[in-house]
Amino acid sequence: MKRFLSRNLRRVATAAVVASAATLAFTGTASAATGAATGSGNEVYGSANWTWTLSGMKSINMAVRDTKCDGNPVYVHFEADLGMGTIGQTPYRWNQSGCGTTTTWSNLWYSSGTKLSRVRVVVCVDDAGWDTCYRSGWQYNPEA
Repeated sequence: MKRFLSRNLRRVATAAVVASAATLAFTGTASAATGAATGSGNEVYGSANWTWTLSGMKSINMAVRDTKCDGNPVYVHFEADLGMGTIGQTPYRWNQSGCGTTTTWSNLWYSSGTKLSRVRVVVCVDDAGWDTCYRSGWQYNPEA
């Protein structure tokens, strides 16, 4: 009886492996994970979408809109959790065109140089003193 169960379990396991391989052969490889986030306040709105990599992001599209007629430029960037309490920042992308305008960028990339666990979008107003900034929630990298 024990040999009978063992043989049947091997057959089931073999069938499952063959079925999985056939499914991959017909459907191709899994598509890359994507991310998206927005940040906004009374004076600014920003968004980004991207494709994750183990150490960063590629095919990044970003936009920032100046939503208040106050003469202050706005900008967007990412904060990246680099681990061990270190938060890195990507370069700022500026919109200095004024009230109601949107500036966009496409096909950007970012590599942290290490495994990247999460990022968030930050949008800011370049006002007097400390800039006023708004952050999205953390977006987690399924590739890491």
